[in-house]
Amino acid sequence: MNFKLLSAGLCACILLMFSMNSCRKEGFITDSSASLVFSQDTVLFDTVFTTLGSTTKVFKVYNNFNESILISSISLPENSQYVFNIDGVDGPVVENIEVLPNDSLYVFVEVTIDPGNANLPFLIEEDIVFVTNGNTQNVHLMAYGQDAYFHGGLGGLNVIANCNEVWMNDKPHVIYGILAVDSACCLTIQAGTQVYVHAKSGIYIYKGCINIDGDLGNEVVFQGDRLELQYANIPGQWGIQLDFVVQTGFGPEIASVSRGGIWLNQSTGSVIDYAIIKNGGIGIQIDTTGVAAGYALEIKNTEIDNMSAIGLWSQGGSITGFNNLITDCAQSCAAFTIGGKYRMDHCTFGNYWNLGARTAPTFYVNNYYEDINQNLQIRTLEQAEFRNCIMYGSNASIEDFNEFVIDLENPELQNYFFYYCLLDSDIDVDNDLSHFQQIKKQVPFFVDPTIGDFHVPSNADTRMEGNAAGTLSGTNFDLDNLFRENLLYVKGCYRKNN
Repeated sequence: MNFKLLSAGLCACILLMFSMNSCRKEGFITDSSASLVFSQDTVLFDTVFTTLGSTTKVFKVYNNFNESILISSISLPENSQYVFNIDGVDGPVVENIEVLPNDSLYVFVEVTIDPGNANLPFLIEEDIVFVTNGNTQNVHLMAYGQDAYFHGGLGGLNVIANCNEVWMNDKPHVIYGILAVDSACCLTIQAGTQVYVHAKSGIYIYKGCINIDGDLGNEVVFQGDRLELQYANIPGQWGIQLDFVVQTGFGPEIASVSRGGIWLNQSTGSVIDYAIIKNGGIGIQIDTTGVAAGYALEIKNTEIDNMSAIGLWSQGGSITGFNNLITDCAQSCAAFTIGGKYRMDHCTFGNYWNLGARTAPTFYVNNYYEDINQNLQIRTLEQAEFRNCIMYGSNASIEDFNEFVIDLENPELQNYFFYYCLLDSDIDVDNDLSHFQQIKKQVPFFVDPTIGDFHVPSNADTRMEGNAAGTLSGTNFDLDNLFRENLLYVKGCYRKNN
């Protein structure tokens, strides 16, 4: 056998094969509708940073087609605090990345943050942008720029808090998703704690309790987790949202139901003292009394402000409290619905919402609901006793609009009493000594409610006068912890200025 001839023949074949492969044009999908698939659409860096924060996450990019696909570019914004690596190539821009048929590739993302930099926004959000055949897709990146305790998880997961957990005030607390407090357990939050809540997130208490133990000047503050200046006064940034699939004539669609940012379901006796709750959807929601005696919630010295729906909402719940300031909501400052039990003193419900038209009254009470068969279901209003309160708003000047609404079925069987209150209503609130006593239907005398100052000036007239008889224990001091002397004793959460 001629080995030299055989070797020459083999070399020629090999060269021919390489030549054929090098001349063959690689085929790619060119359809602009062809999309990549990602292992996750959001990457959350939820590590608690204690020093210079640096951590890496990974996600996968899939080509589920039977042909190769060419990613024209993968990029981050200019001056991004994130970096990525794909196939050994570093960003912030990588071009012409091929993904073989039914194959995938890894993207490694890193963020480096100094958690002590107070000038950073609390939440740093950016997108990695993928462009394929002119089709743009993105993966969202989220990292917290300051040191904090983190509660909850990615994707709105329902995470159960440790039973009888205590939140310290040494670092902020961040809620991402729904944090649940289970039955027979209690969550305690120390004075001065700053709580930042992500969109669609909040605290759900089921047959348990929450104790918010703030002090004057050292309040517990709940707000959204976007700390950039432009978010300082935007309502609706947080609050529990439940999403579920419904079948329609056009196919399945996602429906959403909003619930309280702090949602108490059959609470066994919660206490909120000196809290500030702002910029959410529904501030506090109380469903169905969970205590045989007493109240599901005692709320005092607390401010609820700038809600995109309702400040304080009860559905058959029970609430007591005093010195509360509930202001500027897109719907009602307070809605006490489907009956229940309420005893509140020296509260200011002032709705001067100016971010759009408002059709709901500032203050609303009813004792019924309509079931899915359009049948009226009536629940007893066991008690609705409000003393030295103000229920008023900017819509009082509108003809045929009432800021104070009592809407009751079988009213003769319901127990309600308003004493030394100032309100706006067309109903007869003369002194019947059964439901109304010493009621004023006049514009309240505030310093300037349009800028959120609901203090009572020293020149306020008799319309603002209150009465100490029968008030709850503790109301001898106002929301500013100033003593309510006789000459300074007025309606609302503040005494009259000297």
